[in-house]
Amino acid sequence: MSDNKGRVSISGNITEATFMKPDFDTALQQHFAAISNRDIEAFKSHLTRDDTLYTIVQNGHAFTTPSETIDIHEQWFKDPDWVWEGSVVHKVVGEDMAMALVKYHYRAKADDAPTSTWLTYVFQLQEGQWRIVHDQNTTLDYATFARAAGIDN
Repeated sequence: MSDNKGRVSISGNITEATFMKPDFDTALQQHFAAISNRDIEAFKSHLTRDDTLYTIVQNGHAFTTPSETIDIHEQWFKDPDWVWEGSVVHKVVGEDMAMALVKYHYRAKADDAPTSTWLTYVFQLQEGQWRIVHDQNTTLDYATFARAAGIDN
């Protein structure tokens, strides 16, 4: 039997397991690479296995399941022209939860002027891996973002 701190009970005694918590910075960089490389399988591997995953996009719409988040990213990843560049501005890492505030620049085409968006990821340690349990996007200039994304109608 184990407790929620990675310790294992043997004959009623709690002993420390040899569980190594994965590096959060590595998990973030792997997720950024999945986005930049349009790698949907790698992207999916970073998402919660739970039934609920809020992904709130720039216009305020909230997708609520991992499958919806995967669907919108599958569609986005099919477009070969966009450029996404993100960098971590702030992070907080706890025992089994972590948060990263990311500022990213998006260009619908390589020559376009970038739009900037705040992105907040909340991760939870699940099955020995940091997995996204919340994804919040807030564009800094929605009108420009909407024009670049072709959704300004």
